[in-house]
Amino acid sequence: MKSALKILALMLILITPAGAQFENAQKANIKAVAVTSGDQPTGVVINISVIVTPGDGRVFVSTTPYTEIDMQGSAQLAAITACDLLGIDFTKYDFFYIIEAEAPIVGGPSAGGVMTVATVAALKNLTIRDDVYMTGMIYPDGYIGPVGGLKYKLEAAAKNGAKIFLIPQGQRITYVEEKKVRRVGIISYIEVGYKELDLVEYGKKLGVNVYEVATLNDALKFFTGYEIKQPEGQFNIGSYSQILKKLADRMKASLDEVTATSEDAEKLIKKADEFYKEGKYYTATSTYFQAKILKRYEEYKSKIVTAQQFDEEVGKIQNEINQLKDYLAKEKMGVNSLQIIAAAQERVAEAENLLENAKNAKSDDEALQYLAYAKERVESAKVWLSILPDLKNDYEISKDALKRRAEFYVTQASSLLIYASSLNGNEYLINQGFESLDTAKRLLSEGLYAGAAVMALNSITDASLSIEVTYGKIDDKVEGAREAAMAAISEAEKSLFPVLPAAYFEYAENLDNQYAKLMYYKLSMRLAKLLSLMVSSGGEKELVHAEFNPYTHYTPSGKSTIERIVETPGFEGLAAVTAITAAAIAARRR
Repeated sequence: MKSALKILALMLILITPAGAQFENAQKANIKAVAVTSGDQPTGVVINISVIVTPGDGRVFVSTTPYTEIDMQGSAQLAAITACDLLGIDFTKYDFFYIIEAEAPIVGGPSAGGVMTVATVAALKNLTIRDDVYMTGMIYPDGYIGPVGGLKYKLEAAAKNGAKIFLIPQGQRITYVEEKKVRRVGIISYIEVGYKELDLVEYGKKLGVNVYEVATLNDALKFFTGYEIKQPEGQFNIGSYSQILKKLADRMKASLDEVTATSEDAEKLIKKADEFYKEGKYYTATSTYFQAKILKRYEEYKSKIVTAQQFDEEVGKIQNEINQLKDYLAKEKMGVNSLQIIAAAQERVAEAENLLENAKNAKSDDEALQYLAYAKERVESAKVWLSILPDLKNDYEISKDALKRRAEFYVTQASSLLIYASSLNGNEYLINQGFESLDTAKRLLSEGLYAGAAVMALNSITDASLSIEVTYGKIDDKVEGAREAAMAAISEAEKSLFPVLPAAYFEYAENLDNQYAKLMYYKLSMRLAKLLSLMVSSGGEKELVHAEFNPYTHYTPSGKSTIERIVETPGFEGLAAVTAITAAAIAARRR
């Protein structure tokens, strides 16, 4: 441990000016449990030290012995999640994680929860109890996710003086692998079976109280006696009706630009009209937009019949894209206009991607579909820009500050996507995340920083969801995401008019598919937080003493509430990948 700290101190001397940051360091120590690698796995205790200094959003990890890349990802996610939950700007700190184990351990994300607890404790100078142990993934929204190797980990905690052992909610009942040798003549056969194990009852035999926890806040109460006070925010979507109605009016009026139609387009227009009458203006705008794509496609089918005509239309759309990009690169931004410029930049970038898809399509029909979508993406950017004059009391923000924020989100998205890939997250969402990340990088290189930040947030949302839909129950998360979005928008309203987050929130409210609903609530929340950070209105969360007795904490008996993970070393028995339904795919960002 001493040698590791000496190395860390040397690193700090080399990477920072003399006397700059280390004297202001805050530190927390915590113990985690893992499973050793090899044919005879056993539980092992890991010592984790977290050091936080003033900095600019970097995460450093030192591991002894060497562990796999997902430990690096767990550290990155622990730092980001702790800051998000506390309402602290991640880019104001550097984070150092020193991880020491007694033996080589199986790679896995199971230390993510304790690393996040320790990060919160370091940031807030909290004392961590040394008789509480825990295992569990950390999700980007602060929920604790399932892990394997629970029997081995519980045994290791018990041997090292644990009085309390925290496990992810739903994993009280697990299965333990049993090997039996059966002789047939002179040949021995090994039969593998699985025996059900109640971890609460097994813990009692070992002298340890086992509790299930659902969130980081649940775990924090056990470790420190504190909890993060959850913000309670309400906002009135009606406050945004006037401006969202203008969006809907302009999108509906633009339908007349295209005379061709189809039965599906007319059905969508009728549905959009119903949303409009109900005052669901952004949902109506999105539905009119979908209808217009179908109308434009029908027009192209009748008018574009030669390669020359196709190339001419591609050229026209590309010219429109170039003109818009020139305008958007020069336009000054205030904190309110930022979101409108970002929405336009995002849509122009997507139009350019779609135009490239049209040129590389495998059939004429596919080419015209992409072409119609690209054209209407450009038109939707113009619709958003048309409401710029309606945003009043704006003030200019620094382009350099926006650039730094965009660069940070691009880096965060890249790290989170790599981590999600290492966990075998949902493939569709990971691929979408990488596509959004590539677009964000292109926008960043072109100086379109607002759009780069929003596209990177799209990528972060996809990466986060790719983990959550693979390992967690979506229904349990939707209401929490809704409340978090409401609180973030309410906070942002203190200093700006967050119309884009409000629009996405309204859209989420009117979706039936739970995956798409969760996606838009989270995107709404992240956009609101971005806007708040640009004006520093998002206040740091208060810590409150938890009215909490660990020994009365309820852990339900009976069957698991999430799909059981077969008890194997480390994290081999991954939960089955949850399919993303067609409705979720259809409800991609409008």
